[in-house]
Amino acid sequence: MLATLLSFFLLVAAAGAMLAVLEARGARIPLVVGALHGAAASVGIVLLVVHDIGSPGNRLVNAATVIFILTATGGLLLFGFRAVRQKLPFAVVLLHAAFALTAIFLLTAGYLGDGSA
Repeated sequence: MLATLLSFFLLVAAAGAMLAVLEARGARIPLVVGALHGAAASVGIVLLVVHDIGSPGNRLVNAATVIFILTATGGLLLFGFRAVRQKLPFAVVLLHAAFALTAIFLLTAGYLGDGSA
């Protein structure tokens, strides 16, 4: 299940990177597209939490779950900016991406190792 979740989060992150590039180039992306990105990430987080409940011993995966939740919080902030048609703060976009990549790194490490040390 972790391999599937890792692949899913990589796909969601790639979509997020594409959205960020389009936004930086001045494209007006429909709000529903950002909502779909967030909804997909939320589904992944829920499935990751379910995995953690069933297999709580992998600390790296557990840490990735927490960081993904923090990433979602930043995503909600960005969605709020988009909803009121304000320019996205570049620092928040970078933090959102950095948190997501950190969580993906931890999820990868937890998948490749046992993460129980």
